Parts: sequence; structure tokens; C-alpha cells
Amino acid sequence: MRIASILILAILFCACSNGTDDPSATLLYDTLIKPTDVEYYHVPVGLCEDYPEETTTIGIIRNDMEFLKAAEVNLLRISFGWDGIEEEKDVFDWLFWDDFVRIAVDEYGVTLIPYICYTPIWNSTGDSTNFWNHPPVDYEQFGKFMYALVSRYKDRIKTWEIWNEPDIEFFWNGPIEDFVRLYKIGAEAVRQADPDAVIVLGGLAHKVDYLESLFRDFEISPYVDVVNFHSYLETWDGHPAEDIIDYVHQVAEVVEKYGDNQPLWMAEVGYSTFRYNEYVSIHYNAYYDYEKSPAYQAVHLFKTLTMLLSTDKLSAIAWYEIKDLEPEDEVIGDVNNRHLGIAYTDWTPKPAKSALRFFNRLFSQPNRPIDNLAAVIRQDDSDSHLFCFENEDGSVIVVGWLQTNKPHKRSEDKTGMVRDTRRESVIVTLPFTLNGDAVLYDELGNEQAFTAVDWGPESTVLYDFPMSGGGITIVKINK
Repeated sequence: MRIASILILAILFCACSNGTDDPSATLLYDTLIKPTDVEYYHVPVGLCEDYPEETTTIGIIRNDMEFLKAAEVNLLRISFGWDGIEEEKDVFDWLFWDDFVRIAVDEYGVTLIPYICYTPIWNSTGDSTNFWNHPPVDYEQFGKFMYALVSRYKDRIKTWEIWNEPDIEFFWNGPIEDFVRLYKIGAEAVRQADPDAVIVLGGLAHKVDYLESLFRDFEISPYVDVVNFHSYLETWDGHPAEDIIDYVHQVAEVVEKYGDNQPLWMAEVGYSTFRYNEYVSIHYNAYYDYEKSPAYQAVHLFKTLTMLLSTDKLSAIAWYEIKDLEPEDEVIGDVNNRHLGIAYTDWTPKPAKSALRFFNRLFSQPNRPIDNLAAVIRQDDSDSHLFCFENEDGSVIVVGWLQTNKPHKRSEDKTGMVRDTRRESVIVTLPFTLNGDAVLYDELGNEQAFTAVDWGPESTVLYDFPMSGGGITIVKINK
């Protein structure tokens, strides 16, 4: 069922557009499933945003769409609230979402990858304060809702993610077996409403053991076409940002061992710009003065996306989120939720907007990681991380930085305002000849010529690849 669905999706949507003659408006569904037999692949990188029906206006929607257009992003993860659409049993209010889908898809050519979540109060085992994250009384009602939702929008939305972060109580306050029951009923309803749809497992917050149990103990694999999982390292997770690579491989190993090698998405990943003195969250304290600043958010974004590409495991990525929340907006969790945007509440962009746009431009063609081919010479006890990619046209991109969160090098008596004076230079040898020019970039795309290159007959050597604390170095060498 899973393989057939993916093949149908790829064939059906390779020429799907929003009804205009503009090829840039072509929907991205055919690119969200990485084929297993390709050497080079372009991973779409989009954004996330939430749209509570009670506070979202048409003006907000249009401003968000204009922001996406300016950022050159046309992939957006959103949520459909079961509790908002079906406030009364069997009574569906589609008005808001009809307008939203029309504007996003038909007018702006945005590819929507929604998740469906939140139990309505009339069908919840919770009470009036926590009804939305509790299992339902009548599970079959969720199936009826999913069938109605998919049937209504199946011509313009082809992926459906069932629930969000079921591995934490914030979003699923029930046992795992109850989530499995809900998920399977929802998946069957999606398949009945649209046999061509792709069904996405509700994105996991961070618990790989929960995912393993879903596949190993509850035989959920036949109901899953894509596995989604999330990450907020150095915001709600105190581990170094660089641990995201191991995280991706852990998830991939579970799916390979117990699943059917389903494609992987990280369709929610972010980094907040909140801190109070050194405090960020109960899981993380800042050490350097630049941490959690808007400028460093841009660096962190570029670093994170680079590492995710380097795993060669992901089919799609979505950064959370478009804009910060207003002070009066309700949030799930702590204050970091208010400061995750790549724009402020009035859509004034933070530097991360430019970093995202530049990343998508730089990695706009199919590419492959070639870390296994590059030889790197570092100083002893180096803090450096380096990643190399080859584009389909033969050009090479090298990205490097010094790790910010080095727990064994952080002094506990510091206040969080330490100045980062670290400097390193490494030598990178690529085992093939490149005869084009070399360009040095920062995370925003500002460029200058890069001359520290030896153009050998059998190799290309970057003999002085510089890195400094809190920054990122990006070099592109043309064929």
C-alpha cells in the first residue's frame, strides 16, 4: 500500500500546478518523496505556521503568503484543528479553511503539508481545560472527520499527517496503544477518501524509543507512508546542535529495522531568539554572548540545514516558523514558543529569513554529500565541523564552523556573556579537479572571492579554510 501510493503520487503530481502558466507555482508533492535509486537529490526546505481560526484574519494569511513569496519558499506545514472544524458532532465549519486553501494553493502556488490534531471537547476523555490533547470517547468520529476533510481538499492537498508529537503529553495525554488506535482509524479514512494520498506519521518530538515501539510492538508500518520527526536543539534540548545528525540516523535505523524504509521528513525544526541573561529553558543555558540572538539564529539555521542534508536521509525539511507570536497569544510550553519566527510579529524579517533564502538558492539543484571523499586536516582538539556536497553540475559546496555548545569546554561559573574568540583554519582536499572560480559566503549570502585554493591535476585543495566562533564559512567551487 505504501509503495503504490508513493509511485502514484510521483506520477500524478509531476506536472501539477495551481492552474497558472507560471512553472514556479508548480506544486512540490512529486519532490517530497526521495527515490531510493538516485545519486543526487534536491531536498525541499519550507516553513511552518499555525493558524488558529478564532484569531487569524484574511489579512494575516495574505501577509504570510507575501512573506513566503519574498523568502522564495513555497512549502508550508500547517495544522487543521479537528476541534475547530467540528465544534459540534457531525457539523463541519469549512469557511475559514476554504479561504485559506484557496489563497495559499490557488493564488500563491504554495504546497501545503498539513497535520491534523486536537480532540474536540464534545468527544474528549479530558475536561474543559485539557480536552484537546486527550484521546476521544468515540474513535470512529475521528475517522469520519478525516474522511470529510480529505474528501474536501484532496484535489489540492496530497499529504496528510495524523496528529502531532504524540510522544509527549503536551499533544497526546494518553497511552501509546490509544494513539495507535486513533492513527490507524485516521489512516484508513484517508486511504478511503483518496487512495493516492500519502499518510504521514504524526511528527515525533524527540523520543526514538516511542517510534521504535510504534513499529515493533504495534505493527503500524503498513499505515505509514512517511515518518516525520522534530528537533529544537539548544532551545528545548540541551544537547549540541551537531547531535542532530545522530538523531536522524537513529530514526532511520528504526524505520529500516522495523518498518518498510519509509521516507523521512524533519518537518519541524527551529531555534528561538529568547534568552534571559544566560537562561534559555530548563534544558539549556547560553554560554556565549551571541547565542539566541537574531544574528546567530541565522547561523544556526544554516548549520542545521547543512547537517540535515549531510545525512542523505531526508526527503523534506520545514523550519518552524514564519513569525513570532504576539504577547497575548496562547502558547503550548514556555516562552520560547513566542520567539521562534524568522520574522517578528509585524513580519519584519530577522536575518534568518535571508539565511533561509540563501540556503535554498545555494542548494537549488540536486546534490549529494561527499564527506567520505574529502580529506580534512585539523589542529589537535579542534572544534571544527566540515561538510562537503557535490552538485549535479559538478560544482562543490563546503560548509564549516566551530561548534558552539561544547559542554566539556564551558565553565559553569560564566554568566552566559562569554566572548567567543576562537579561530581555526583547516585544509580540505577534494580528490578531483575543479577549474572554476571559488566564492566565499557568509550565512546571508554576502560573497567575496576565495583564493586559498590549489588547483591540482588530480585534486583540489582548500589550504586555508577559515572558521571563527559564532560564525559559518561557506565556499562554493565551480566546475
